[in-house]
Amino acid sequence: MKRLSLIALIFILSASIFAADSGYDIMKKARELPEPETVSESAKLTIHSKKGKDRVRSVIMRSKDYGDVEKKVIVFTSPKDVSGVGYLMFDYAEDSDGSKKDSDSWLYMPAMKKTRRIAGSGSDSDNSFMGTDFTYGDMNERSLSKDDYTLLGSEIIDGTDCYKIKCESRERTEKDPERIAYISKSDYTLRKCEYYDRQGSLHRILSCDGIREIEGYLITTKMKMENVQSGTYSLFELSDIKINDSDIDDSLFTVSSLERGLIR
Repeated sequence: MKRLSLIALIFILSASIFAADSGYDIMKKARELPEPETVSESAKLTIHSKKGKDRVRSVIMRSKDYGDVEKKVIVFTSPKDVSGVGYLMFDYAEDSDGSKKDSDSWLYMPAMKKTRRIAGSGSDSDNSFMGTDFTYGDMNERSLSKDDYTLLGSEIIDGTDCYKIKCESRERTEKDPERIAYISKSDYTLRKCEYYDRQGSLHRILSCDGIREIEGYLITTKMKMENVQSGTYSLFELSDIKINDSDIDDSLFTVSSLERGLIR
C-alpha cells in the first residue's frame, strides 16, 4: 500500500508540473508581462520586395493603456505619398476565461479624405497592412481563446532557450490557421513565430530582436516579418522610445485627430 501511495504521489506531482508548463499557461504568462501605461516611439519601416528593392517609411506610434482597453495610433510621416496615413486601434482586455471583444480599428487615407473601418476578424484581419507582410490582425493582440495550444518541446533561437508551442486557430478559415511560437524560458518574451497556411505550408516567419529593458519594461525594438513564399519581408525598427510619457493626451486616440492631422 505504501508503494502504491508513493507511485500515486509521483504521478500527481508529475501531472502538476506538466500542467504548469502547458502551452496555454506559457502563452498566458507571456501575455501577462508588465506593460507601461503609455508608450511613445518612432519607427523606420523597410518593405523589401522580391526584386530586392526597398521602400522605406517613417512612422510615429503612440499607445495608452486604460485598463479595460489599450488605444494605439500609428501615423506615417514620410515619404510624401503616405504622409498623414493613420491607423487607430482599440484593443480590449481579455476576460478571465481568455476571451475578448474584437478590436476596433480605423484607417485614414488623406489622399481620399476618407476613414475606413477595419473589422477585427474575418477577411479584413487577413489583409496586408499598408502593403507590408504584416496583416491588420498582426497589429492587434490576439485573444488567447481563439487558439488551442500544444507544448512541443524546446528550441534554441539565436542563443536563447525557448519553449516551442503550437497554436492552432479554432477558426480554420483564417489565412494562417496554425502558428509555432517560440517563447523565451528566462523572460517569457516572444522571440520567433512561424505562420502556416491552410495547406500546412510555412507562409511567414516573425523574428523579434533587439529586446531591451527600458525603465523596467521589456521592449522589442526590431520586428521582421518574412514571407517565405513570396520572398518579401517587412522590418519595423523602433527608436525614440519614451515610457509613461505624460504628454500623450487622450484626444490623440480619436478618428477626428487622425483626420485633422493632429498626431505628430
